[in-house]
Amino acid sequence: MTMPTLRYEIKMTTAAYHLPEVRSWVRLHQAAFFERYPPRQVSSLYFDTLEGECLDANLIGAHERRKLRLRWYGTDLTAVQGILELKCKTGSLGWKEVFSLPNTLDLSQISWEALEQTLREQVSGPFAVWPAYFNRPMLLTRYWREYYESMDRQVRITIDSELQAYEQFMHLTPNLTAPAPLADVIVVEVKADGNLHRRVSNILSSFPMQVSRNSKYVNGVLETLGAL
Repeated sequence: MTMPTLRYEIKMTTAAYHLPEVRSWVRLHQAAFFERYPPRQVSSLYFDTLEGECLDANLIGAHERRKLRLRWYGTDLTAVQGILELKCKTGSLGWKEVFSLPNTLDLSQISWEALEQTLREQVSGPFAVWPAYFNRPMLLTRYWREYYESMDRQVRITIDSELQAYEQFMHLTPNLTAPAPLADVIVVEVKADGNLHRRVSNILSSFPMQVSRNSKYVNGVLETLGAL
């Protein structure tokens, strides 16, 4: 389990048809952003308390927020190499605590009860308190992510497209096939260490999109509730 340095994670959204323009802006920026990693599919399974503590904190804009998710990469659901992430935020700065599961998961052949038992068995140390506390599967999100980094390695930008959300709280097993209808948007996120406020502000001031509050978890849950 690690706790990285506090960092900014500033999000912006726009219609998906602007994706070519956003890519061009990133690649032509004076910070000389380059593609840091190949694009890949990112999946996140979000957990909450039975009372919806994470959802409520985000909706009211609480100064301190946290949420637990199981994250993995790629399209294979039968051998998921999962990483549990506790995302924490205080004001505009955030960090995450991470625990890599030692064994793979087969999400195509598991019940939520069995997954809860598996997490209890695999998660150890101080981190074990979190899957016991946030024990209600709420939402699965999937999207395609592109990774960029400034030439001086101080600022990172991700572009998320092809967003999907799958409601989980009404199911006994993972819902992997019935996504909720979502707006066709892309999410751009600017990330940098917390001591680089001026640098982040300069980049945002020239970006052709407006900063907005955006949570894939909150948006996905609200959309799935509307679809029920």
